[in-house]
Amino acid sequence: MSTEIESLTTDLSTRRTGSGVSPMLFAFAGLALLLAVYAHWRFGQFDERIDRVRAQVGELRAGQDRLASQVGTLGTRLDESNAQLRGQVRSLREVPVQMNELGQNLAELRARTETPQRAWVRAEALYLLELGARRLRLEHDVPTAIAAMESADARLATVADPAVAEVRAQLARELASLRAVNVPDLPAVLARLTALEVLTARLPVLGVPIASARRAERPADEPAGRLDRVGQRIAQAWRDLFSYRRVDPATTRLLTTEEMSLRRQHLELLLFAARIAAMQEDEAAYQQSLQAADAWLEQFFDGNEPEVAAARAEIGALGALDIDPARPEVGAAAQLLQRVIRAGSPQS
Repeated sequence: MSTEIESLTTDLSTRRTGSGVSPMLFAFAGLALLLAVYAHWRFGQFDERIDRVRAQVGELRAGQDRLASQVGTLGTRLDESNAQLRGQVRSLREVPVQMNELGQNLAELRARTETPQRAWVRAEALYLLELGARRLRLEHDVPTAIAAMESADARLATVADPAVAEVRAQLARELASLRAVNVPDLPAVLARLTALEVLTARLPVLGVPIASARRAERPADEPAGRLDRVGQRIAQAWRDLFSYRRVDPATTRLLTTEEMSLRRQHLELLLFAARIAAMQEDEAAYQQSLQAADAWLEQFFDGNEPEVAAARAEIGALGALDIDPARPEVGAAAQLLQRVIRAGSPQS
């Protein structure tokens, strides 16, 4: 019995140590293997991350080194800029002194250059003012006087000269008074007088010309016979003994061709005298000549004719013109400018 029990025990132990392995052991072994593989994979990923982090850290350190180098460069440049700025600030502190010196030099140069220029401009303006006053006083030429005085004012305005401010103010007043003068159109007046002179040759004169007072011969055919011609001439001579013609009492005076020409020439001379007076701007002689011409027309020319009426109307219109208007006195500006020139001369 005991022998059987021992054999059974030996068989059981043999089975346990032999082919009879437990499945749990295999499960735990597989699980451990999986865990080992997963751990190896995770450690591999972790190593890769560490490598990437290390690479990034290296890049960051390289960038930091570059930034440090750039910061050092910028610091050096900033120090250099600060040094240049300090030098410029020190130089700017000297600018006001240099500007003052430059201003003084410029003022001195301007005074040296403007003094001759001012003297020349003053002399030129004085010449123009005296020329305008002379033309106005001697020739009554208002437009030329205005042009000369405007030129003088323009020349004085080209330079900054406070000494001529009063001169320019007086000059402006004189120019305003000259521009207010009603200057006649003398060329138009002379042209109208010339047209009247030409018209006098066609104006009808009062009276009967001797040539027209004679009987006009009537053309007739000469008779064929001698006795007929003698009888016709005797009848014509008998009719010539008595001649009747109705005439106007105002024109009953007989005039020769010389008398008619003389009256027209006298009228033409009166108009010519008026034209000469207009050219000389002699108002009294101009009006006197026109009045004499109008009286001559009224006395010796036929006023009923349109040409005579038109001529008298034109003479009246010309007589209404003032060829010699009142002109203001000028010259005060020139006197003031002379004082300024004398005051600025080296002798004074």
